[in-house]
Amino acid sequence: MSTVDKFEEYKLFVEDTARFTDRRQTVTNIYVAVNTIMLSAVALLVTQAGLQRWLMAVAGFTVLAGGISVCLFWRQLIDKYKKLVALRIDELRKMEELPEMSGCQRMYHAEDRLYPRDAQGRGVPGRMRAFSDLERQLPHVFIVLYAIFALGLAIGLAVGAM
Repeated sequence: MSTVDKFEEYKLFVEDTARFTDRRQTVTNIYVAVNTIMLSAVALLVTQAGLQRWLMAVAGFTVLAGGISVCLFWRQLIDKYKKLVALRIDELRKMEELPEMSGCQRMYHAEDRLYPRDAQGRGVPGRMRAFSDLERQLPHVFIVLYAIFALGLAIGLAVGAM
C-alpha cells in the first residue's frame, strides 16, 4: 500500500487549477480575436466591397449569424471551464481541511474574507463576482454588436431600396 503526500497532491491540484484558468483565458483571447476579425470583415464588406446590394446583404448577414454562433459556443466553453475550475477549487478547499495539512496556510479559505460563501459553499449574492461571471458577459457584448451591425445593414438595405 502506497501513501500519498497530501501536500504534494495539493500542489499538483493548485498547478492543475492554474493551468485550467490559463486555458480559459487563452480561449477568451482567441474568441475575442475571432469576433473582432468577424466584425471587421462585416465592416469592410459593407464599406469597401463593390458587391451588389443584395449580395452584400446576404454575405453580411451570413457573417453576422456566424459570429453569433461563435459567441454561443464561446459562452458554453466559459461555462464548462467555470465548472471545472470550481470543482478543483472545492477539492482544494477540502484538502486544506485535512489533518495532514494542519499548520499550512489555508489560502482558499482565506479568500472567504474577500468573497464570503454560504452554508452550501456558494458565493454570497452581491458579495462575490467571480472573474468567469464577468467573462461570461463578453459573448453578450459581441452579440449586441452583431445585432447593431445587422440592424444597420437592414436599415441600409431598406433605405437603398427606396
